[in-house]
Amino acid sequence: MSVNLTEHKTINLNITSQNNEVQDALIEEKDETEDLHDRDQWSNKIEYMLSVIGYVVDLGNCVRFPYVTYKNGGGAFLIPYFTFLILIGIPMMFLEMSIGQYFRVGNITLWGKVNRFMKGIGYSSLLVVCYITLYYATIISYSVFYLFASFRLVMPWSSCNNEWNSDKCIERIYENNSSVVNPVSPAEEYYKRFMLGIHKSTGIDDLGPIKLDLVVCLALVYLLMYLCICKGVKGTGKAVYVTATLPYIILVFLLVHGLTLSGSTDGVYYFLTPSFKKLTDFECWKDAAIQIFFTLGPGISVLTTYASYSKKTNNCQIDALSASIANVIASFLAGIVVFASLGHLSYEIGKPIEEVTTSDFGLSFIAYPEILATFKYSAFFSIIFFLMIINLGLDSGFGGLEAIYTALADEFKLVKKFRKSFMGIIHIALFLGSLPTVTYGGMYLVTFLDTFSTSPAIMLIVLFEAISVCWFYGVNKFSDNIYEMFKIRPNKFWLFCWAFASPIIIIFLFFISIFLFEEPTFDNYKYPKKYLIFGWIINISIMVPIPLFAIIKFLHLKIKGDRSL
Repeated sequence: MSVNLTEHKTINLNITSQNNEVQDALIEEKDETEDLHDRDQWSNKIEYMLSVIGYVVDLGNCVRFPYVTYKNGGGAFLIPYFTFLILIGIPMMFLEMSIGQYFRVGNITLWGKVNRFMKGIGYSSLLVVCYITLYYATIISYSVFYLFASFRLVMPWSSCNNEWNSDKCIERIYENNSSVVNPVSPAEEYYKRFMLGIHKSTGIDDLGPIKLDLVVCLALVYLLMYLCICKGVKGTGKAVYVTATLPYIILVFLLVHGLTLSGSTDGVYYFLTPSFKKLTDFECWKDAAIQIFFTLGPGISVLTTYASYSKKTNNCQIDALSASIANVIASFLAGIVVFASLGHLSYEIGKPIEEVTTSDFGLSFIAYPEILATFKYSAFFSIIFFLMIINLGLDSGFGGLEAIYTALADEFKLVKKFRKSFMGIIHIALFLGSLPTVTYGGMYLVTFLDTFSTSPAIMLIVLFEAISVCWFYGVNKFSDNIYEMFKIRPNKFWLFCWAFASPIIIIFLFFISIFLFEEPTFDNYKYPKKYLIFGWIINISIMVPIPLFAIIKFLHLKIKGDRSL
């Protein structure tokens, strides 16, 4: 009887290879189990929910929502807003919190577990957070600047009797009797000439030197964020008792005071009066979608990160609904507060509300400071207003930084061993990256990054999240995971949104955001074409990791001879 020694040897080698693979898998699983056992956790449910609410209720609620609502038909804007909230915002928030809580790892490792070809989603999210932080911290630093300036009896932006004022500066009450062409309010000159110093820059090609006063404010912002999160979620949980609750207290206080002012009801009426013809404009629907993406923050990895530190039996469905409701309440409170105050300013100076309303950043740093200067106790109201803005910014800011650290720490074990050191390195690196935004022409860069660091790239990230979970991982398997965690199976509405409604709407919005792209603008400045091209390169660079890591993984498995391909 003959024996085929070659075949026998091959069988032995295959068995040995398979045993080694099983051993490696067991070792890897053991390491992961130990990591999860040692994983930090929120001290209690209150701290977790305050952190989530603090993240979703940010500057966009107070700065962007009031203006976007007014611009897109007032009360009519609520139709697209709630449509996208129900079909994309809340479902994707529930999905991210559930998948993060189930796998309990940072965003890079997480998407590799969902599907081995989808790890690029985590890297794309990481890039988005980094780009946003570079300018978001600068916007918070503006509020710090204004906070320090508020500690005086007379607000420095209330008159034209300052060394930084130009010949065009005219106080609002004198505008109608002035012969000055294109007069500028003292609040606008304080913002643009004194704080930004943008009159010393000709554009993004000419940023000029760094403004030391803004650098100090920026450094303070990064220091505050570091102190809040350097000890992990237990430290963050203590910080949010102040940072997440104070804005609501101040908003209610400003609301009560604002509604007592003359002309305030006209402002609120102007804010909420519907103009249904706006609903035929794609721009209105695009703005509503972007508002949802900006405030609830799907695709930026903070929700998955925060959920990864919660108990595995936690009910994410209730959390997603609660945080979304808090977000809506904050948005409407802010809108009423802002427009009640704008109505008062309109009444005081005898001008229509549309002439005193400015967009986005101008609303917080020009229009509202100007309103505060007319109050009886202007210093007090100015201090609490900018404290509110700072706290809103910090919550979202350190949420993003925690997401960056957790993603790197769970993917690269060395990072986890030296949390404080690596967290410090991340903060210093981002601080240095933010320095160009606090030059004399820094606002041109802030506006540039604000335009190109999110849409449409973030929509593609959220789209691939939904596809990865529902189509690659399996919506039924995901449903089983949720039932395993808190004994509630997602209903048909959630499954329909995750698998069909959200992806289809996001695809539509992705192309709409490209075709209806608005070039960045600040103070009528037109960006050179080369910078618009560079901006699109930045946005595309955010999307590239998704296909890139899928291709790398495929080639790696192909070379190894993986038979599952």
